[in-house]
Amino acid sequence: MAESQIEWTDSTWNPVAGCTIATAGCTHCYAMSMAKRLEAMGVEKYAGLTRQSGKRTVWNGVVRTDPDSLDTPYKWRKPRKIFVNSMSDLFHEEVDDDFVLAVWKVMAETPHHNYQILTKRPERMAELAINKVGDILPNVWLGTSIENSEVVDRLDDLLP
Repeated sequence: MAESQIEWTDSTWNPVAGCTIATAGCTHCYAMSMAKRLEAMGVEKYAGLTRQSGKRTVWNGVVRTDPDSLDTPYKWRKPRKIFVNSMSDLFHEEVDDDFVLAVWKVMAETPHHNYQILTKRPERMAELAINKVGDILPNVWLGTSIENSEVVDRLDDLLP
């Protein structure tokens, strides 16, 4: 929910926190160690989301929504590129459809921003977009990460 050091976005917005390892591409996800760091800094929504596995910090499978953060984009007057859920996956199976739709509503009501959503779960993203959302918003950029040739078929879920 702050200015971002990520070169391809302006800000991050994290209405969901926590995740699970979905594929090999998750192995080096920066969000796991960042969640541990934020927990140590006293940021409550990141408490209890990770565990140690040898020397590595990994997700423990706890995923929580943060309804209080839904108002954040309304407070940003200046248009910006917003990376949605840099610390989770909006389309994680533990995130209720109604919460995804609440996030979608915020994005629809703030068309001056461009939202960037990346997921390792494009099949759920496509299913919700087709069956529940209706029109894809012109200010929402949907994408998936492709870490190797074994998962290149994720792209198929993004095609109409």
